[in-house]
Amino acid sequence: MKSKPMFVLFSLFFLVTLGLTQTVFAQNTQVTTNTSRGVHLGNMGITSVGNQPIMSMIKGTVSDGSTQVIISYSPAPPASGQPLSIVLTFVDAKGNLIQHQNYAISVTQDGKDVLSNAVGHTHTGNDIQMTSNLTTSNAVDIQVTLNGVGLPGTDPSTWTGPKGAVLMFNVVPEFGLVAPFVLVIVIISVIIISSRTSGFLKL
Repeated sequence: MKSKPMFVLFSLFFLVTLGLTQTVFAQNTQVTTNTSRGVHLGNMGITSVGNQPIMSMIKGTVSDGSTQVIISYSPAPPASGQPLSIVLTFVDAKGNLIQHQNYAISVTQDGKDVLSNAVGHTHTGNDIQMTSNLTTSNAVDIQVTLNGVGLPGTDPSTWTGPKGAVLMFNVVPEFGLVAPFVLVIVIISVIIISSRTSGFLKL
C-alpha cells in the first residue's frame, strides 16, 4: 500500500526539481559578494543563446549604496586555455553611469594572478579588462578596489566617491546537466529513508 503514495511523491518531487533546475539555469541566481566596507547581496544573470551561456553578470554594491559595480564576463563558465574577458560597469545609486571612475582590479585562479591592474580608469563608466589564458576551468576570484572619481593626472586627494572600498566576486563553474540528476537522487534517498524511519507515507 506504500508504493502508490511513494510514486506520487516521487513524481511530484521530480516535476518540482525539474522546474527549479530550469529556473536556475534560465533566470537570475543570487550570489554574495564581500567587501571590507560591506556589500549588499548581488545578482548573477546568465545571458544565453539556446542552452549555451555566453556571458554572466555579477553585481556588487558598497555599504553606503552610492556605487554599484557590475561585472560581466565571458566565456561563461571560465574555460581552460582561453582568457576571461571582463566588462566593468560603474553606476551610482540612481543607476547612472559614473564617469572618470578610478579603480584597481586583480583576478586570480587557483591562487595565481591572471590579471593585475592598479591604475584602472574609465571615462564613460564602462571599461573592459582581459586576463591571460586560464590554465584550468576552476573558479576565478575578481577583486575590484574603488579609488575615487576624478580625472587621471589630477591630485587623487581631490577625487570624490568611495575610496578604498574592496569588492570581491567569485566566478564559479556551472554544474550543467549533472545538477538535476543529483537532486533527484538526493530526493529519492530522503523519501525512502523517511518512509522507513517515520512512517509518514502510511495511508
